[in-house]
Amino acid sequence: MSGWGPMAAAAGTAGTAGTAGTAGTAGTAGTASPVIGLDGVMGMPGYSGLVPNTMLAMGLVLNRDLMLSGQVNLELGKPTVRAGAWDAAQRDPIANLQSNVRVALAELELVRKVAMSVPDTHPVLSGPTKIISLPQLGKDHFVRGQLALVMSYADLRAERVNEIVSQVVPQTAYWAAMAALLPERHRYTWELLGAGLRFVMLMVMDFKRRLNVPRPHELSPLVQPILLTPGYSAFPSGHASEAYFAAELLSILAAGDRVDDATITLETDAKSLCGQLHRLAFRIAENRVVAGLHYPIDSVAGQWLGVALARWFVSRAGGVKVVPPLGALTFPVKPEQRLELELDGRPPASGDDPVAPEDDNAVLNWLWRRARAEHGKTP
Repeated sequence: MSGWGPMAAAAGTAGTAGTAGTAGTAGTAGTASPVIGLDGVMGMPGYSGLVPNTMLAMGLVLNRDLMLSGQVNLELGKPTVRAGAWDAAQRDPIANLQSNVRVALAELELVRKVAMSVPDTHPVLSGPTKIISLPQLGKDHFVRGQLALVMSYADLRAERVNEIVSQVVPQTAYWAAMAALLPERHRYTWELLGAGLRFVMLMVMDFKRRLNVPRPHELSPLVQPILLTPGYSAFPSGHASEAYFAAELLSILAAGDRVDDATITLETDAKSLCGQLHRLAFRIAENRVVAGLHYPIDSVAGQWLGVALARWFVSRAGGVKVVPPLGALTFPVKPEQRLELELDGRPPASGDDPVAPEDDNAVLNWLWRRARAEHGKTP
């Protein structure tokens, strides 16, 4: 799973996802901040406390004292208030939040609307209509079929190792290169994506806990994964879920000019952005199998889960339904290994928790409108 989830080192790294990946994409630009000193200890990091700097703090203390020197008789106890400052702060309180707080609040709005149930041992995620259910697959399914496939995928490790290692963290460079995303021009797109990926991570972890499928290397000493295996179960794949979520969400944002009757139709042609993003998601998911961390069936479940969550996410954020059905995007596996999942990612029906009411998803709606504007769509 990506660094937006509890990847590789520790689950606590998920908290850094509030920046929505802008730091990662900025690294691809190779450019320094235009503000001299912004990245230095004496600049914003020191001022914010990110980099402890008592010298800077003391300098600000002395600077203020000197600026006000000799002004005691000017009734400093009654400071001048900036004109319009209070009213400006009230006009758009969400805009006044820093990005990681907006992302966390949007995630909270999403989590409040979902619930997991387990009828007949099959976990079902609903919100309030059914979003998706994943089956409880038995031991034989993995031991007799999937494990052998993991072993065969290992032959690709030498040619895939650079991709595998660079895709452990959020795959921002891959998405940015394909969807022409820049941190300066698409800051709200990254925030929206970050909120979504954190939400996906939580849902994936709940499914993993309930389904509890051992990792391949736990079943056989011959797997020998090339990365430290995360300390949670295999099915479904977090990387696949997050990658397909990102592919679907970015495709929907790009296709927003084709909204008709609250429905977005996605083009899945290989040359389209949607087609390329889904091929990238397939590759990211497959690389986790090559690395020895997952079974192919984990990627199948992750694909369905990621796309289903993306479509429900959009229904909450923008009140639109997404087509076509998932059949066109199915991970290619042998018929006997195909995973049949239930899906109802439609927006909630009228009268049954209306879609994305403003007071219910205020932060998510706000991010959606601004992300759409970044892609040339009407907010």
